[in-house]
Amino acid sequence: MRIDFAGGWTDVPPYSTRRGGAVANVAVALHVLVEVRKRAVGIRLASADLRQSLEVESTRELVYDGKLDLIKAAVRRSGLGEGWEVRARSTVPAGSGLGGSGALGVALVTAAHAAAGAPLNPEAAAEMAHLLETEELQVAGGKQDQYAAALGGFLSLEFRDPEVTATRLRLEPEFLRKLESRLVLCYTGGSRISGDTIARVMLGFESGDRKIVEALDGIHDAAIAARDALAAGDIDALAEVVEANWRHQQALDAGQTTAAMERIESAAKAAGAIGSKACGAGAGGCMLFVARPDAAEAVKTAVQTAGGRLLPVSFDFEGVTNAPAE
Repeated sequence: MRIDFAGGWTDVPPYSTRRGGAVANVAVALHVLVEVRKRAVGIRLASADLRQSLEVESTRELVYDGKLDLIKAAVRRSGLGEGWEVRARSTVPAGSGLGGSGALGVALVTAAHAAAGAPLNPEAAAEMAHLLETEELQVAGGKQDQYAAALGGFLSLEFRDPEVTATRLRLEPEFLRKLESRLVLCYTGGSRISGDTIARVMLGFESGDRKIVEALDGIHDAAIAARDALAAGDIDALAEVVEANWRHQQALDAGQTTAAMERIESAAKAAGAIGSKACGAGAGGCMLFVARPDAAEAVKTAVQTAGGRLLPVSFDFEGVTNAPAE
């Protein structure tokens, strides 16, 4: 999965089509795992974290009904056919804002296409995973999650639909160690962002709503500034950008924050956080904090006391991996 420092929302059409989006993010060692195995007959799908499973005789019975739809879409698109079992599980709760569905899509298409004898490279896996959601399931969204999951590491992403330019940021080991130690990530509860919210924001952009247009432009500019702060090895500058991105994000829609998020953010800042933002679309999910060099442990304690669930921050540079099932 990924932490987005800045730029989220600008990778979503029509903004990414008309003005061009930009995102700075990093893949982290919080994973979605998918296993594809042969079976004697039919098709079996299962999600351990959702505690859902489904058995059908053929792909014709894979109807999108809100139950395991992304797994169904991957099976249909990959051409697996009958005689397969697909199992998925996640290490993070649903609605985390860490790009879980994008990571699941990348894992699904990578495993399914490999099993079908038509392996995908990481970029193709990212594009195919995006199509699962936007074309097959008709869910609006951008591509940053899929590219982070597929490629791993620190990325500067630029979107000019349908083109994506992914630039890997190669940062000094000492800077990475310091940054990792100063980032605090916590889960505040499942995100309440809906398709209606996304549609409302993008309709506002299309109609020229000045507040929304300025907010999206500010988020775009924050992504460029985040890229530059990372490249310069300046954590304090990155914290300022993260904070600015969150201000712009909250201007998009009144529901961007929740009472739990506000309580946790207030506690974190009182303990020494100098930058904060919601991960992903907001309205719940995870929050990211950048702490002062001497305050990371105090921020963690404050976040937990305020009701946040801490998640580990460990950068992952490998991207999607595929190994034969044992």
